[in-house]
Parts: sequence; structure tokens; C-alpha cells
Amino acid sequence: MKIIAAAAALVLIALASPSLAQSNSSTTGSGSITVIRPLTLTKTADLKFGTVVRPATGSGTAVISAAGARSVTGGVVGLSSGDAPAAAAFTVAGEGGQSVSVTVPASFSMANGTDTLVVTTSNSLTGSAASQTLSNALGSAGSLAFSVGGSVPVGATTATGVYTGTFTVSAAYN
Repeated sequence: MKIIAAAAALVLIALASPSLAQSNSSTTGSGSITVIRPLTLTKTADLKFGTVVRPATGSGTAVISAAGARSVTGGVVGLSSGDAPAAAAFTVAGEGGQSVSVTVPASFSMANGTDTLVVTTSNSLTGSAASQTLSNALGSAGSLAFSVGGSVPVGATTATGVYTGTFTVSAAYN
């Protein structure tokens, strides 16, 4: 009986003591990737202020709205000859439904030899340019069309001639 009691006591002690920790463990992970089409940015029209007459005295401005309408102030006169006034137009294309950031410079210079004019830009983007959304849904092509207008000062002493300049617009997925 003593042997049976001793064996039973050993079994109870073994059951009551904590299990020893395992020396290794494993689990399963998973991976995923979403592949989308690259962005393209295409210019479809240039910003054109057309032909204007500088004021006889003082200064004024020539303005092209983001919608493409020209207005003039301060004695500047807009002529119908020469280039038709127009806003610059751009299209961003990529994966539908994706958020993109569009960058349009606040200003750029146009030069005629050593003479320069600074254009202050405007654009047709709604809300923050850093948070635009391409049309359609994931799995299909999406796009975003926008335009860029601007205003340029023209003074009585502005040198006559053709002024040209460039500006860089960019877009990136967020």
C-alpha cells in the first residue's frame, strides 16, 4: 500500500507542477501586393495671354482664368489678333480611384531677351492639390483633367515683344 500511495503522490505532484515551456514555436504569415498602372501627365494646351497693348501710363494686368477667359485691367487692352487666349490644360491618367498629389508652381517667369514678366498662376483643382482622386475605381483606368490660368502685370514701361516661359506641373500617387 505504501508503494501505491507513493506512486499516487508522485502522479499528483506531476499533475500539479507547471508544464515546461516548448523550445520552439511557429505560426503562419501571409503577404499581399496591389499592382496599379503608372501615372502619366499630358499637356493638352498651353497658357496663352494673346496679344495685349500696354497702358499709356501706370500699369495693369492681363488675366487668363482657369476656365480660359481673358480679362484685362488698368489700361491694358486685349486684342483679338495673334494667339487666342487660353488656359493651359493637363490630364493625369493612372489607376482609378487612387489619390494623387498635383503640383502647380505659384509663379513662373516669361522672358523677352533680358526683360522678364512674372506670371502668378491659378488652377481649376477643387480642394487641396495634394489630395486629388482619379476617376473610376481600382482595376480600371482613371483620370483627372485640370487647367492652369494666370495673371501677368503689364506696365507702361514694359518692353514690347514676345515673352515666353515654361513651368513644370507634376503629379504623384499619395
